Amino acid sequence: MRKRRSIIISVLVIALIAIFFVTRSNKPSDTEAYLSVPAESGLVESSISTTGTIVDKYTFNINVDSPASLTQIAGETASNTNTAQSLTDNWIVTKINKNEGSTVTKGQSILTIKNVDGTIRDIKSPTSGRVREISAVIGFPASGKVVTVGSGKLLLSFDVTETQASNLSVGLPIAIAVNSSDTLTSGSILSIKSTSSSSTAVPSYQVVVVPTANTLPATMRSGMTATVEVTPTGSDQIRYTNAVLIDEISYSVDIENSISLESKNGNSITSAGSSNSSVWKVLEIKVNPGDVVSKGDVIAIVQNFDGTRKSVTTSIPGIVREILTAPEAIVSGAIATVGVEPLVATIDVSEYDISNVALDQSVELTLGTVQKSEPGKVIQVGQVATSDSNGVSQFVVFAQPDNAVSGWRIGMSISAKIILQSKQAEIAIPLQAVSTRRGISRVQILDENDSPIDREVTIGVTGSQLVEILSGINIGDRVVIGRDSQGAAVPSSEDPFAQQRQSSRNGGNGGGDNSNRQPRN
Repeated sequence: MRKRRSIIISVLVIALIAIFFVTRSNKPSDTEAYLSVPAESGLVESSISTTGTIVDKYTFNINVDSPASLTQIAGETASNTNTAQSLTDNWIVTKINKNEGSTVTKGQSILTIKNVDGTIRDIKSPTSGRVREISAVIGFPASGKVVTVGSGKLLLSFDVTETQASNLSVGLPIAIAVNSSDTLTSGSILSIKSTSSSSTAVPSYQVVVVPTANTLPATMRSGMTATVEVTPTGSDQIRYTNAVLIDEISYSVDIENSISLESKNGNSITSAGSSNSSVWKVLEIKVNPGDVVSKGDVIAIVQNFDGTRKSVTTSIPGIVREILTAPEAIVSGAIATVGVEPLVATIDVSEYDISNVALDQSVELTLGTVQKSEPGKVIQVGQVATSDSNGVSQFVVFAQPDNAVSGWRIGMSISAKIILQSKQAEIAIPLQAVSTRRGISRVQILDENDSPIDREVTIGVTGSQLVEILSGINIGDRVVIGRDSQGAAVPSSEDPFAQQRQSSRNGGNGGGDNSNRQPRN
């Protein structure tokens, strides 16, 4: 009997111990098992976070021989190709004053054109020489190039093979016979083009010959053919029947009397865009990138082919962005770019958010290399979308800082937070702490035993990270935002460059420990 009682008591003890441990195992974990934040006042903001690039609001080219030209608007190319043509740009050829082949003096009229408004203009020769071509017909409209004039000596040009070129040298005497006449004369090799002038498998090299002075008749014309003979040192005589007379220099003239250098020694240089009035040698650069310039400041000193010197000035104030040339260089177009302040940020906003963006909305602008944000506002909202790599339509939005920022440079990456709505709430908690079902919102708070308790709440303004709580909890309540796990932390920032900055501060060895950082609102 006593033995049975002992067994029963033992069983009861074991059962009580088991119940104790089962109860302990079912008790909610300590506070470390939950991530929580205190309910407190905070700034509730609804915002759009995105990235972009710093650009000039306007960018101008400072040209060597024409006014400054607008090339970019907020980083996008400004095209002038659709500019309407003025009626005063319509010209009709009324008279040919010098025919092709005629000799002309500098400034002599070659043809006459008349505008629709009655204005008469003479197209004049840029130099003493020979009229090579007239690209116009009496009674018909004229545009672009209308006259070509040859100048300087008449030279001879012929091509030789690679082997033959190696046996020739500058200064070798040449015998010349013009094929269309009985003219026999002599000359010498002026130059041998060092690069192949042929795209075929067998390269050829241009040889230029200068005839003996005053031996070619006045009837000779560019384009006439000739036969030449040369006897290289230590070699047999070589005859070439494909020599052609060429002008030393040729110019073209357009309806505005703008003169372009077209070729020299038979080689086209039209691609250089080299106008007689716009081909300049740079003598001195007077500014550096980053310099602030005012209207009328000198950018460079240049000299024309005829010795004329002038100062190239900027017609707009701003900051020098690039120098597009160098001392001793030949330039006919832009020599520098000037950006007009202020700098702006061009940022992308997806099609899902663009309907919420409007002019003058507040923006926080943060460089990818710094932590401090600069306040600004939206100054332009794009109306035409482009697609990103994921096929999502993106609209360009321009934002401008309230004050100029000295550390900003063109092309720097920037993050932007467009503030859609903002309110200082008496109680604000992280958005992820609230769950809503069937129109009823709830949160969990930890009680005095660190156990989670459901509370029904009334929410107010909803932001991108925080939500306003109007009733249901009090300041100081510990609001549960999730279960704890190894390395879990409160989300630290919506700044897309935060990890890069943290990595930089840690010597590039990762993002660092952000577990104690609070959300940036």
